[in-house]
Amino acid sequence: MSSRLRTGATTATELVEQALARIEAVNTEINAFTYVDRAGALHQAAGLDRELHHRGVRGPLHGIPIAVKDVIDVATMPTECGSRHMAGNIAAASAPIVQQLEELGAVVLGKTVTHEFAYGPTGDCSAAGPARNPYDLTRMAGGSSGGSAAAVAAGIVALALGTDTGGSSRIPAALCGTTGFKPRYGQIGTDGVFPLAPSLDHIGFLLADPADLELISRELGLESSETPDGNGPITVGWLDPSQFGPTDPALVERCRTALSRLESDGTIRLEEARLPRPQRLQAIFEVIQSFEVAAVHETMVRDHIDLYQPDTVDRLLRARQVTSNDYAAARAELPAATAEVLELFTGSDVLATTTTPMTAPPLGQRLSTVATEPIATKNALLSMTSIWNLVGTPALSVPVGHIRQLPVGLQLVAHRSLRPLIALGTAVTCATHDPTC
Repeated sequence: MSSRLRTGATTATELVEQALARIEAVNTEINAFTYVDRAGALHQAAGLDRELHHRGVRGPLHGIPIAVKDVIDVATMPTECGSRHMAGNIAAASAPIVQQLEELGAVVLGKTVTHEFAYGPTGDCSAAGPARNPYDLTRMAGGSSGGSAAAVAAGIVALALGTDTGGSSRIPAALCGTTGFKPRYGQIGTDGVFPLAPSLDHIGFLLADPADLELISRELGLESSETPDGNGPITVGWLDPSQFGPTDPALVERCRTALSRLESDGTIRLEEARLPRPQRLQAIFEVIQSFEVAAVHETMVRDHIDLYQPDTVDRLLRARQVTSNDYAAARAELPAATAEVLELFTGSDVLATTTTPMTAPPLGQRLSTVATEPIATKNALLSMTSIWNLVGTPALSVPVGHIRQLPVGLQLVAHRSLRPLIALGTAVTCATHDPTC
């Protein structure tokens, strides 16, 4: 899109009009957007067209339409967080990350559906209704950034903002067949974002093409100063998903096949890796998230618990059972647990595993059967992703094809540098969708 705009083959106005037409065509079915600022987006696009004519390109996103998850403030637009608690709340100013993208030339079309207060990986619990999977409207888009993933998967935008506290960008990316990325913890501030669990909250990105992460990382200053020399194959440590919990064997096979193809052509060197005590990490995550979520929602639970969705009430009441002593013990365990995980990167540039243990479940399904084992859908969807929020490392989900006509996501995790992560994500997507590339 950027190339076409720079050469005069299209305009910002035309790009925005195409995106708005696509919203008009599909949003009633997929429910990706909860608010669309048609007039504002067209006005901004017209201004960018004049700017291009008189002064040149503002930045690499000049005229590119984007979408923003409805827990992130955009000035003059509602931030309702998928909840009746926030109905009618209008943001006075944009979150800094939105301002940064607009300074690069992006045009915000509107706000995307979120799981209520971003507190859930299913994406189907919201006052705005469930975000639906464009591949199958009876299935979950995932959460909590389900609307952003659906908007990208449906071809409305090539870039949407989400958040990621336990997998909230990577999970919907995997279920909807898009790319989902969370940077290193703290690299992008979360001012102007309604908090879920502040010590775990990340900004997230949903993209149509993992190669665009090169642009995002460069413009937002996400690359570490510790960069690899770039010589030789990328060393990939495969984490057997059974370490995390039950996983659909067909999904595992799809991910391993994608990596094996790259190993055979010399792009990567594939090795086995083992995560120390993953259940311990999952338990620490659950305690820290629960305690912090309960603190954020203490006043609203006390004063207006009736305004929450039933699923959210159930989770919040259970979260309130976590004590300050539980939280302190979990925080005390975290440094040693994190150090154990980071040791894996002494032998690997990137760690790889499945993003989720299953493809998109049906809307409303709260108990799933995965590899013949019954498991809570929430726990299953979070089982592969949440520990990377705990550790704070950059993590990426890229699409690796389909099983039973539903998308599969491969999760890639880096430590010191994004370069092998982006290179591998791009190579996987390329090899999966075009075996000749």
